[in-house]
Amino acid sequence: MYPYLEVFGRAIPMYYLSAIVGLVFAMGLALFRRRAERFHTGTEDIVLMVLLAVIGALLGSKVFQLVGVIIRDGQTVGFWTLEHWKSLIPGVGVFYGGLIGGFIAVLIYIRKNKLDFWEIADILVPCVLLFCTFGRLGCFFAGCCYGRAADWGIMPRHGVEPLIPVQLFEAGFTFLTMAAMLIFRPERKRPGVLLPLYILIYAVGRFILEFFRGDMQRGVYLLSTSQWISLLMIPAGIFLLVLRNRALSKGQRDSSL
Repeated sequence: MYPYLEVFGRAIPMYYLSAIVGLVFAMGLALFRRRAERFHTGTEDIVLMVLLAVIGALLGSKVFQLVGVIIRDGQTVGFWTLEHWKSLIPGVGVFYGGLIGGFIAVLIYIRKNKLDFWEIADILVPCVLLFCTFGRLGCFFAGCCYGRAADWGIMPRHGVEPLIPVQLFEAGFTFLTMAAMLIFRPERKRPGVLLPLYILIYAVGRFILEFFRGDMQRGVYLLSTSQWISLLMIPAGIFLLVLRNRALSKGQRDSSL
């Protein structure tokens, strides 16, 4: 599509530009929510956690990319060569790996500074969705993570038949999920509920969207790697949702005694 934007004679990758813009907006949303919703977490903590989440996401996405290469190819010939590792640098990695890596980075910070995990989750979950929206827009411009060929597709790739703009589908999906959370604000009545809702909703949506992807060679055993991960995330989301609701119900009963 439009992989590069030329500025003053220099070609800037659209994916990285979209990621930077998404990071700025996500940071702004986190700080706005912290102030508007009167969360107790400090501004400095929010900024540091967002930056750590980005670092963790970059590392996690690359780790999952490496694992995916091993699973897909079934062998590690040339895996440790310098050329192989250089070939992985330009790629954007695996989203689920980035999600897990960012989560681990933030969790370490929370535990070290003894912050409220569920409050942090309520602050950052909409920001993650906003960042993902810009990330998928970047994928659309770059032409990666493309959809299957279809007559009603709108995205040409290398001059071949039109492809389904699945990147735009996912961008719309994450944006609408974020908007719904910001409008209905379920965390006001059920603090800490946004994280399990996010895990559950995104996993279901991602599982469905994967059927429209055209790069299904990423998968093994009939489904893509992301679909297998989604199948694990769905029960995890349900478990966290039930666990959190039980904790909140128990807290309400105890406070009424």
